[in-house]
Amino acid sequence: MEGMALGSVKRSLGGSKHCGDQYGYWQKGHLVLLCVADGLGHGKHAEKAAKAALAHVASHRDKPLPEIFSGCNREIRDTRGVAMGIAAIDKKARTLTYSGIGNTRIAILYGTDSKETDDGKLMYLRNSFGIVGAGYKRLAPETVSFSPGDLVAIYTDGVEEMIDFSGCKARMYKDIQQLAEKIIEDWGRDTDDAAVLIYVWDR
Repeated sequence: MEGMALGSVKRSLGGSKHCGDQYGYWQKGHLVLLCVADGLGHGKHAEKAAKAALAHVASHRDKPLPEIFSGCNREIRDTRGVAMGIAAIDKKARTLTYSGIGNTRIAILYGTDSKETDDGKLMYLRNSFGIVGAGYKRLAPETVSFSPGDLVAIYTDGVEEMIDFSGCKARMYKDIQQLAEKIIEDWGRDTDDAAVLIYVWDR
């Protein structure tokens, strides 16, 4: 995709052919949408729930985040349900808006291509309690600044919550896929499915 670099990895527990952690990304003009969905548990039924959630997001991606979540909550009621996080990036406004339900995670690393400092500013955003498909009390979208050179990693709880990004400046990784693979290798849990999706806004 023009003006962006993507890296993505998903890994199933024990090498199973079914992975309950899934991701998706879409771009339309100056808008970018990133999503991870973690089906409850493991195996075929967890994968079914996660893929159903992503299918709903894909077909409603032009809607505001609260509408996407509420619609998905209704749509996948016959599944196990998912934890889900969505980051909506508006390049024109230079903002990132995030909403999450359950134990998905998001980290934003600012100034990853800066040559003046070794590391950029790191920010984690919060999720709300609940399960998409089984109900949640409230959604709390949060909007922060996001500009060329910034990096966002959105991932499931199959990856450690706090990733050490020290030294992981985007300009050090010609292929952002390499960074995604490193995160899974170094901070992925051996007891769970895992998925990570990384986006860098190229200058």
